[in-house]
Amino acid sequence: MVILGVDLRASSKRSSTVVALDGDSNVLFFDSFDDDPGLHEMVQSCRPDLIAIGAPLGLPGGLCCLETTCSCRFSNPQNKGRQSEIDLARMGISCFFTNKGSIIRNLIYRSIKLNQHLSKMGCRVIEVYPHATKVLLFGDNAPPKNSPGSVTYLKEKLTPLVAGLDPHLDAMDRNTCDAVLNAYTAVLHWQEKTDMLGTEEEGMLVLPKLPS
Repeated sequence: MVILGVDLRASSKRSSTVVALDGDSNVLFFDSFDDDPGLHEMVQSCRPDLIAIGAPLGLPGGLCCLETTCSCRFSNPQNKGRQSEIDLARMGISCFFTNKGSIIRNLIYRSIKLNQHLSKMGCRVIEVYPHATKVLLFGDNAPPKNSPGSVTYLKEKLTPLVAGLDPHLDAMDRNTCDAVLNAYTAVLHWQEKTDMLGTEEEGMLVLPKLPS
């Protein structure tokens, strides 16, 4: 079994990170790609059973795009993002909302396009969110994302969960840690140890099992 976790960048000018795990959370390989065909080739080579992408894979209900010049509008005028993002905010987990003029608009467009292509290739793709996974697994007292101790903290927390990380620890950065979090969430999903937020129309967000 091969499960991929993808930390996707907004542009092909910066490499996106991929971590592959098996169904028991053992590291199979680390890799990266620049443009989308690079991931397509990787997928054709390793034939993953599940791919987890850490970016929005759908648009809010009623929106055909995220352009402020377009006349499309939210199906529910009171919403400011997708239902999964609204649910996260209610849980106290911070996130970017998918809406017109979003600062991660290019990332969202890229992830949606990538999801569509991978799905046509016959791949099973899920949406995950590494920050939410981190909070649910380790609590909300983790160092801030951009603080010096953040990567060290994540390495220490991930090593007991994912076998075979030790040879890669020195080279792991924040993006690699996020890719590992994404892949581990996908393993939990394969093991039926996850919950989902959102709607089918907008796309479901997969998270580690929520507290009762």
